[in-house]
Order: sequence, then C-alpha cells, then structure tokens
Amino acid sequence: MKSSKRRFGISIPENLARDLDKLASKLSIDRSSLVSEAIRTYIHDHLHYLTPHKCMGILILFSNVENDNYRKLLKIIEEYRDIIISYTHHHIEEKCIEVLILSGSSEKIRSLHREFTVLGYKARYLPLVHNECH
Repeated sequence: MKSSKRRFGISIPENLARDLDKLASKLSIDRSSLVSEAIRTYIHDHLHYLTPHKCMGILILFSNVENDNYRKLLKIIEEYRDIIISYTHHHIEEKCIEVLILSGSSEKIRSLHREFTVLGYKARYLPLVHNECH
C-alpha cells in the first residue's frame, strides 16, 4: 500500500542544496526521495528519546585530534559509567573516533548524547533494539 505524500517548502543554505543535488544525481534518485530517506533516518535515530524506556545502542563521536576537550570527555565518561558498557578510542588520520556501547534509560542516554554535542563532538547514536526504542 502506497502512502500519500504531502508537499511543503523548506529553506536550506545554497551549498547544502548543491550538495543535495549532486548526491541525488550520483545515486540516481530524485531529491524528494533523498530528503525523505534522510528525514526517516534522523527520526529513527532520535524518536526513541521521546518515550522513556530502557535502551541499548552505540554512540559514535568524531573530533579533530587537536581537540582540547579530551579530559572533559573522560570526565563525562566517568560520570556516565553506569550506562557505558564499553568505550574505545581510535585515531584515523587527523580524527579521533570514540565508540561507546550503551545500555540504560533513554533519558540518561539522551543526556550523555547532549553533553558530548555541547562539548563540540559530532555525535551519532544508533539504537540497537528497535522494538523497545519506539
């Protein structure tokens, strides 16, 4: 069964629009499909934060090697050790990548995610158990 579609306008920076067009062209799909998939992925990755529950997932952090916030990162990790099952740190070229495996309340995971974002890390949370996370 095909769902109905709703048309609406958005404004985005010119360079983002160019990148969107390039990507759509390279993937041989239309802009609407690309934007729909991006929104679907974003909603999937963040929707679980809306309903309190126990959740498991992986939090991936990216930063430049010269990031001065590493001590703060370690302090945050210590503060949230009750939900951090595993933590690894990797260097790839001039980037640091932190991988945290988490299990705990969605509220606490959301709070941890926010702390790293405020600290300047690019953060991506991937819930592992989808049926409990929605």
